Amino acid sequence: MTHAGSRIAVTLLFALIYLAFLFETGVLVYEFGPDGLALQMATMFAHNFLFFPVAGALALIAFWRPAVLIVDALAAGRVPHGRITLIAVAGIIGFLSWSLSNAFAGSNTRSLFEVAPDAIVSDEGVPSEDPALRRAAIGEVLIQLKINAASEGGLQRFQSRCEDEWLRYGVAAQEQKLCFPTGTVTSIEACCKAKTDFRARVNAMKASHPSLLASVHRYVLPVKMVFLLTLLFIGILLVWLRKPLTQLYGKTVQQVSFPLAAGGALVLLWPLMNAAYLSTSSLLTGDGLSNAYRITAPLFALGFGVWAMLLIFFHLRTYPSHIETALKSAGAIAAAIGVFRYEDIVNYLSRTLGVGGGLVAVIVFTVAVGALIAAVLMGVKAPEFLDPKAEDKEDPGLAD
Repeated sequence: MTHAGSRIAVTLLFALIYLAFLFETGVLVYEFGPDGLALQMATMFAHNFLFFPVAGALALIAFWRPAVLIVDALAAGRVPHGRITLIAVAGIIGFLSWSLSNAFAGSNTRSLFEVAPDAIVSDEGVPSEDPALRRAAIGEVLIQLKINAASEGGLQRFQSRCEDEWLRYGVAAQEQKLCFPTGTVTSIEACCKAKTDFRARVNAMKASHPSLLASVHRYVLPVKMVFLLTLLFIGILLVWLRKPLTQLYGKTVQQVSFPLAAGGALVLLWPLMNAAYLSTSSLLTGDGLSNAYRITAPLFALGFGVWAMLLIFFHLRTYPSHIETALKSAGAIAAAIGVFRYEDIVNYLSRTLGVGGGLVAVIVFTVAVGALIAAVLMGVKAPEFLDPKAEDKEDPGLAD
């Protein structure tokens, strides 16, 4: 039986995290809604404003019981060096959350949602008869992104590189493509200059006309880092402490494996939505490796990819050995397909839950996640083939 203190502590932590997500989303709707920009900002920055309040709810619910088991076992000293491990993990999460959020906040590329909505609406760009010198209004840029994200080939076909060496020696630097910061077809070289100007313009607008959401996001960002890193460490500790946890809590450990695998699979959507956002952002700013967020994004994707596989394999250990081997092989094949079809996946997310998305896609996504949450809360069981019956080989009186 877990202690009440462990359950209360985890519940309070998870509740505060989710309230921060809801508060930020509420500020987005309050500030940008009257100008009709709330949905555009929510989809363009879906990795911020759709994933955390929607998918984050399922993740917190699915990971609540495993978190309680881990905290209870470590805090009560029921496993060797438990308290030291708990303090060390909490310290690592706090330090990394503070460091990463500060690095992101100090980035030289500011986001459009950090600009007050009235400044976005009143922006008129820079008119010019020369397509390469024209600077499109921000409202025009958003419309072009949305339309082209839904077209055949998506936004990937407009991607280009803006490194100095590539522009100087690359044979495609003079290739003509649609340039979103200008709103016209220009050479890649001219577009890279326009991207630099667009980044400087947004940075200046943020400095002179900051949004309320920018201030709120600055405080909520560390909470999001805590959320992601907490889930990451729960998965790692659950795999590492599986044997002692099973000895302490019996079949309860196996009972959480399927919701945990499902929640982990959904959390894997975040690095994909993040990649879709970065793909869109590169069409506007061309900041490359100068952006701290862009530098760390592949590390997050790799880390959560490995983490999701750990959770899935954690669940598959409950199967007979021959089924476990077959499903692990199928998982490896699915992962390989995902790697080779990565651009198609990113394009699809940009078109549906990204900058090309609309209200219908958001509603479908929310309802689908809501159905999964209801299933978890009501204790709906997966078919036995997907979630084998737990066999309590330990003292059943220890199960929570």
